[in-house]
Amino acid sequence: MSGVAPRKRVALVSLGCPKNQVDSELILGRLRADGYEVVNDPDFADTLVINTCAFIDNARAESVEALIEAANWKQVDAAGRRVIAAGCLVQRHGDELRREMPEIDGWLGLDDIGATTQVTSTPQGIGTVKRLPSSGPARGLFTASDPRTRLSPPWSAYVKISEGCDQQCAFCAIPTFRGKNRSRTLDDLTRELSQLATEGVVEANLIAQDSTGWGRDLGVSDGLPALVRAFDQAESAPDWIRIHYLYPGRISDALIDALANTRRFVEYIDLPLQHAHPSVLRRMKRPGNAETYRRHFEQLQRALPAAGIRSGFIVGFPGETEEEFQTLTDFVADAPLDAAGVFTYSHEESTGAFALIDDVPVEVKLERKQILEELVSDVAFSRAQRRVGTALDVLIEGIDDDLPDAAVGRWRGQAPDVDGRVIVKAGAALKPGSRVRVEITEAAPFELTGRLTTR
Repeated sequence: MSGVAPRKRVALVSLGCPKNQVDSELILGRLRADGYEVVNDPDFADTLVINTCAFIDNARAESVEALIEAANWKQVDAAGRRVIAAGCLVQRHGDELRREMPEIDGWLGLDDIGATTQVTSTPQGIGTVKRLPSSGPARGLFTASDPRTRLSPPWSAYVKISEGCDQQCAFCAIPTFRGKNRSRTLDDLTRELSQLATEGVVEANLIAQDSTGWGRDLGVSDGLPALVRAFDQAESAPDWIRIHYLYPGRISDALIDALANTRRFVEYIDLPLQHAHPSVLRRMKRPGNAETYRRHFEQLQRALPAAGIRSGFIVGFPGETEEEFQTLTDFVADAPLDAAGVFTYSHEESTGAFALIDDVPVEVKLERKQILEELVSDVAFSRAQRRVGTALDVLIEGIDDDLPDAAVGRWRGQAPDVDGRVIVKAGAALKPGSRVRVEITEAAPFELTGRLTTR
């Protein structure tokens, strides 16, 4: 490699979703296995890796800004620092990025994690240019044997059960760069869960682009119920297991039954619906309507009456009228939601909706987003109030500087980072990663407050 000694201290910036975080952990794991020291502060690093996101316009802008900041960081010691761009933006727009940002020293697409050290250690451009033409849909799949340096707290981990997606949602470009659905085998996933339990992880969050699609490429038409049962019966696994990203229309009776009869899977439903008006959903190429979604919730609540329920919605999709938006707000007002993400539509190339006219003005999109977020907050507050007087199992994560006498954690129906928190009065001495029983005494939108109890 032209006699240039490899850099040996690396820092990483991970942007985007938890699925990207797993990729970041694999990149760091590969570097650490090959002798690199991982540091948190870029000022103490020789190499800075930016793992980018390319989902929507705001995510791309954030990724480009991070790459520009990294290029500025490099100029402090241009002879001794290197910047590596990685992830979805490289996979989706690698050729364009390379033309526009010659100061970047190396490029890692989604299938290039195995070559991380080669790209990081090679002088600028060498060995990377040939990799970029493969920046169409990714095809790779990692295993539990691949080295990995987790970025989550010691008690929690993300477990990616599959890569890619077979859905053709009109607003989403992910299949064009993440590729088709590729499921990890049950044996491989069981091995990862066992490893996590050995490391002291008590909470495993199962993630995918479409978790209900797990196993289809392996010849299993409804594989997620079998996965739930296998994980529940595994000899060694974290005590709390949570499933994210269920796809409406694929929630079978078998899956509901498996979740209702489990000891390890927590009471949690993550069901991104995107809209409720049938015409908008048809334009989105999504199944169902407000009525079918209400039936989904009714089925799930009968089987899991105590579950925390999360969803996600898009406002401002092409052609969305006031009447269609009103149908969405009416639906959300009656939905049993503890939390929901609200997003404005982003007009994306390589999607089915790109041929439509992006005709909802930006100011209208933002107004509708605010209206729906306020409504979600009201609904979540109502749900939170119903939990006052109940006792919940809470995973302690630390303290809040503004609440020095209290501990902060999450109950089983709250996922990391997105769903809110539980404040435990007089709990400052509780150890992060421990689980305690808490009687809920107060409620606020996305926040519960309580005290330790034995009941």
